[in-house]
Amino acid sequence: MSTPTNAEVEEHMSSEMHGHRLGPVIQDIVYGGNDGIVTTFAVVAGSVGADLPHYVVIILGIANLLADGTSMGTGAYLSEKAEADNYKRLRKEEADEITEIPEMERAEVRLFYERKGFSGAELESIVDKITSNKEIWIDTMMTEEHGMSPDEVRRPLLHGIATFLSFIAFGLIPLIPYVFTIERSMRFPVAIVTTGIALVLLGLTRSIVTRERLLRGPIEVFFIGALGAVVAYGIGVLLRNVVGVVL
Repeated sequence: MSTPTNAEVEEHMSSEMHGHRLGPVIQDIVYGGNDGIVTTFAVVAGSVGADLPHYVVIILGIANLLADGTSMGTGAYLSEKAEADNYKRLRKEEADEITEIPEMERAEVRLFYERKGFSGAELESIVDKITSNKEIWIDTMMTEEHGMSPDEVRRPLLHGIATFLSFIAFGLIPLIPYVFTIERSMRFPVAIVTTGIALVLLGLTRSIVTRERLLRGPIEVFFIGALGAVVAYGIGVLLRNVVGVVL
């Protein structure tokens, strides 16, 4: 078999074999989606458990979606932005150290690759190659010493938007039977069913993107979400029975 060209290698690396397109934001989708489903259903379940009118459920649910969704999105953005700022600071420190104490930094590179099993002339050749280019040298120090990659900290806005949109999209589902005309006695049962479906769909999305066993994602997401829903409903019932919250 002939040696692949650089173009062929790049095409192979960018193919879906090496990850789904949603891979970089799947954590945000699952985090925002699960929180949106559980917190909105918590409003629904808590309100129903406390015997509040359906219009209160809608008001509280939409308020929760907008407020918590914005909070989740901006929180994700600020968290990623803080990590990006930390990366920039550490990168500058490494650049300064390479300038001020190059032999120590060179020794660190040698130690990194010695731990990987390289030795002798081969090890020295690797060290020489890396330290001959300052940018590659800094990249190596960031990866090996700090465990940080520039690809992981370049898109804080993307992570914030993905979290927000996932929160809103999945969080709307438990409110569907209260927004549309559905018989009163069926609203909460329908909310339970649609919420369960939303959790399963979110789990399937995770499984498809991460390419894990297809049932693992839905099962984990469903039961974790269901736990929060049960707690919320129980609190609503407790408030109604103990405190006497009835509108």
